[in-house]
Amino acid sequence: MKNKRILTIMAVAVIIAGTVSGFILSDIFTSVSSEKKPVIEIGDKGKVVGARTNIIYEREYEKCGHTVVSPFNRAKDLEGKDLHQIRRVYSSDLGYSISWQGDTLIIRQRINQFCPADKDVYRLKEYRGMVAVYRGIEQEEVLERVTEIRMDLLPAPVQEDIKSGKFVFKDRATLNDALENFDEYL
Repeated sequence: MKNKRILTIMAVAVIIAGTVSGFILSDIFTSVSSEKKPVIEIGDKGKVVGARTNIIYEREYEKCGHTVVSPFNRAKDLEGKDLHQIRRVYSSDLGYSISWQGDTLIIRQRINQFCPADKDVYRLKEYRGMVAVYRGIEQEEVLERVTEIRMDLLPAPVQEDIKSGKFVFKDRATLNDALENFDEYL
């Protein structure tokens, strides 16, 4: 019975010693690893634009929602510059967002206008009872010419489509084709 008691006391002592040593060791390891370091260094501090750097220039037109991607014409001006130096010239205050995507420099510019494609559209509208051709976006459109086609001679559905702005053309050739079809109503 004495041996059982001694074994029980020793087992309890070993458990207590293990628990205490576990707390001590965990405190040591916690203090060693408490310094937070990134696993991978992610940063563009060292990247500099070179002569062979691929640069993508994206212009986002807010009024029409289109994005136009084109070559960046001033790439030579960026050679030898890092992201911080580029952002000083092309700042977010001017609508620019500059970032690296791999080895490609992405320059995004938000422009509070319509894109060039939308500025040159043609649309048919009514002007003093006649079919007229307007060019440009509706808010800034210019009356280009008034045709000899009277609105009241067109079928009612065509009149409604013209009044609701459904006759929109991307180029002058398509516009002229549509107007030739209306010649039968002269």
